[in-house]
Amino acid sequence: MKWKVWYGLFYASCVVVASYIVPIWSLLISLGLTYRQFRFLVLEAVALLVSYLITSRFDPAIFTYVMRAFTFINLFLSLSEFLDRVSLLGLLGEKGVPFVVTLSYIPLFYELASDVFFYRRARKLRFNVEELSRPIVVEMVKIAEDLNRAYEIKLYGKFSRRVEFKPSRWDFLPITAGVVSICLSLLIPIFPVK
Repeated sequence: MKWKVWYGLFYASCVVVASYIVPIWSLLISLGLTYRQFRFLVLEAVALLVSYLITSRFDPAIFTYVMRAFTFINLFLSLSEFLDRVSLLGLLGEKGVPFVVTLSYIPLFYELASDVFFYRRARKLRFNVEELSRPIVVEMVKIAEDLNRAYEIKLYGKFSRRVEFKPSRWDFLPITAGVVSICLSLLIPIFPVK
């Protein structure tokens, strides 16, 4: 399931606008599209609960900014997972390579971290942050060097841009999610803090 860049940007802009109207709906919709990363959803729910408890003691209005921040993180994660990189290169050409590299880096890091956690649990090793982070950092540095080398090469040669506007069946999901987030924010204003 990949979204073309036009429809991914439409979804992101609708959710951002909705987050400034009523942030709870945009947070829920952006959270719904990161459903593949279940552990991240649980951690985010716990972080939201803790931040709500902390901000409600001091200034409850700060929690709206926390919800917007988590919405933006969810947007980046969903775009890095679902955005079609070929359509991004077709739109921006050679200038789109840094964006493609950036969007590819987060899912790769998530997969690498989940593999390290899995193998440590399989070997029944105790939890140690230093020992746990060492293989992740080493692998990420190697990947960053490879990405830097690939970026220096930079797609030289004939590159024909192909921009396609016709939506596929998967492109209707971000269109629908964007419209629903705007409509819910305008029609059902729910503010968790006053």
